[in-house]
Amino acid sequence: MVLLMVTVNLCYAESTIDLKTTVLVSPVGGPVGKATAALSDAVYERTGIRWYIRDHFSGATRIVFSTAADLPEGVDLPAGLVVPDAAEGFALGVDGETVLIVGRDERGVLFGVGRLLREMTMRQGEVHLPRDTQISTSPRYPMRVHQLGYRNTATSYDLWTVGTYEQYLRELSIFGCSGAELIQEQPPGEKDGVLMAEPQWDMNIRLSKLLDDYDLDVFLWYPVPILGDDQERYDRELGYRERFFNEMPRIDHLFVPGGDPGNNHPRILMPALKGMASMLHKRFPDAGVFVSNQKMIPEWTEWMFTYFREEQPTWLGGYVYGPGTEHHGIKEAREWLPNQYQIRRYPDITHNLRAQFPVPHWDGRMAQALGREGINPRPGHNQLVHNAYDEYASGFGTYSDGIHDDLNKMVWSALGWDPEADIHEIVLDYGRLFFGEDVGQDAADGLWMLQDNMQGNFLKNDGVPRTLAQWREIGGKATPEVRKSWRYQMYLMRAIFDQYTRERYLAEHEYEQAAYAALAKAPQIGVAKAIADAKREFAKADSVQIGVPLREEMAALADDMFNSIGFQFSIKPPYFTRNAERGALLDKLDMPLNDRPWLEDQFEQILSMKTENEQLKRIDALVNWDNPGPDGFYDDLGDPERQSHVDLLSTYEENPSRLKRVTEGHYRWMNNITLEVDKNFRFSWLHHCQTFPGAPLIMRYEGLDKNAAYKVRVVEFGRFGSTIDLVADGKYPIHGPMRIEHPIWPLEYDIPKAATKDGKLELKWGLVDGRGTQVAEVWLIKK
Repeated sequence: MVLLMVTVNLCYAESTIDLKTTVLVSPVGGPVGKATAALSDAVYERTGIRWYIRDHFSGATRIVFSTAADLPEGVDLPAGLVVPDAAEGFALGVDGETVLIVGRDERGVLFGVGRLLREMTMRQGEVHLPRDTQISTSPRYPMRVHQLGYRNTATSYDLWTVGTYEQYLRELSIFGCSGAELIQEQPPGEKDGVLMAEPQWDMNIRLSKLLDDYDLDVFLWYPVPILGDDQERYDRELGYRERFFNEMPRIDHLFVPGGDPGNNHPRILMPALKGMASMLHKRFPDAGVFVSNQKMIPEWTEWMFTYFREEQPTWLGGYVYGPGTEHHGIKEAREWLPNQYQIRRYPDITHNLRAQFPVPHWDGRMAQALGREGINPRPGHNQLVHNAYDEYASGFGTYSDGIHDDLNKMVWSALGWDPEADIHEIVLDYGRLFFGEDVGQDAADGLWMLQDNMQGNFLKNDGVPRTLAQWREIGGKATPEVRKSWRYQMYLMRAIFDQYTRERYLAEHEYEQAAYAALAKAPQIGVAKAIADAKREFAKADSVQIGVPLREEMAALADDMFNSIGFQFSIKPPYFTRNAERGALLDKLDMPLNDRPWLEDQFEQILSMKTENEQLKRIDALVNWDNPGPDGFYDDLGDPERQSHVDLLSTYEENPSRLKRVTEGHYRWMNNITLEVDKNFRFSWLHHCQTFPGAPLIMRYEGLDKNAAYKVRVVEFGRFGSTIDLVADGKYPIHGPMRIEHPIWPLEYDIPKAATKDGKLELKWGLVDGRGTQVAEVWLIKK
């Protein structure tokens, strides 16, 4: 056994280069010097070993940092290793006791450093690299940027210092991120949040300098407010921009959204853009000027693309395809846009629902609890989104409002470099680098498990407790430094939140079932007593405390992350996040997870009814809500397990966007400021199936009684409030254009017998006016 261990250790020593004693051969200043410092700090943080820049040191290995044009005298690349002849490319290899990182340009050296960190094995007091390391690579796409806007909307950035930004940019660059998009909304001297240490204007100037020090791209998101014919406002707004451009050290890319916010007709927006471009190009002649058509109606979009084709503006760099572009896909945009203009993607990697790429097949209870910006490692989802549409653009600047999407940023950076990269290796590298070599695989598995927690029936998902056990085990294996790190605490927080929420849901589901059982006895024991018994069952939630230790643990983690990285988990002091849906998990801990608010409101209505017959009829409707009767069918269209008659048009794997596909939508139930839930809604109304313009919402039935008559009962509800119609078998109008009316209640319509005489039925909802078609519940009832 001892001989075997010695042999293994010798083989390992021969196959790797020991970098414990290493000197760094590099310029001290400039972007290459910054890259060298980033490597030295990253290694020290993970191993306790400090590398310094020196010409030589007796017995030391060397890491040489250089561009291809400035290789030190006497230094040559190993045979067969070449530096790609492409911007940002690099070669990484071992030659004897020397490691070489040679970039095509200075930025290539930074990315070579990132790749070296991913290739090395690092433990306390130990650094090794395989001797056969030879990597020659360059990025597929030049734009690999993430929005890191210093503003109150974000769940963390508004508490960051320049030093925090620098550390995060270094970490993003490990996976190939090529820059950051800054957000500029406020006039000089103003802040938009109580936590901000300095005005947004001033911070952005300093962040621009920081990015330039590393030779990373400075993207700028700078919306134009609605201008109309207000010439004074027009001049003032463009004056702000001219001053800001002149004060910024670097701008590579200006993005002005055509809506969300803004919403200017392009005939107003284009002249403003032309003026901004002129101001920008005086100082930064090579900066690209880009515009999106977010939230534009089709007529405005057609006007804009016609302008691009006919005017061919030389000041325009390209077009941005982003969230809220719901009338056409990115492929169509590429076909409409003249070839000289680039397309940049603006993918929403930060939101889970009410989003460009919502979580597929998500249980409505968990969706309401975790919310729009809950902690969301979604590696598989993001790989599908990136690779489905990457070919139509020059890359991306992602939409992000915090660090809850940290893994998603790394995934996009790595795939922007190489779309064919193994997603599991990317996640494993993330685990190794941020949780430690010996728990890297455990962390990677835990991240995939957190994604799995978000899919399917939450009650039945017994993976949730295993996920929490996984993250507790990681904490047990990891170093004290990792346990104190915000990344470990963030994912542990999410695992605890999932478990806590599921425990509450299991209990509240039982209370609700018991309440319905009590209601069902109303014909025998009387309406008043049945309602009192049902309310008593619901009230158990007020006296039975669920998950108290988990709540306390989450509160402690939230405090730690607020102090270490500025993560804001509540709208209340000291966190002051902008609103509850922006990752405010502490504000969701007491949110109901059953229909108690709605049912107790129904109870009050029932008790006020004039006759017992009316009361019993309403109670029967509640108790048998989802019962379509003999040979009938019921679909809860927002529940992935209860929408079997819906034609989904395409799968998430085939088409992860919301266009030309049926997705589940989720209504905002909790008020973002008061934290109260709306008693006017059943859970089955809070989620729904939805389609966007150009895609129908279709349900199909087979095996119907050819001789029977049928009626359809529907709740056509969603947050869009659109006007829709309903047609059977493509030719029988069921109802004409309608919008939902409040209070919400199911409506019934007869189905012509001619539509079901073949034993089949197709129901198709069409969008007449509005943003999209949304339907919550459908019963097909045999009369």
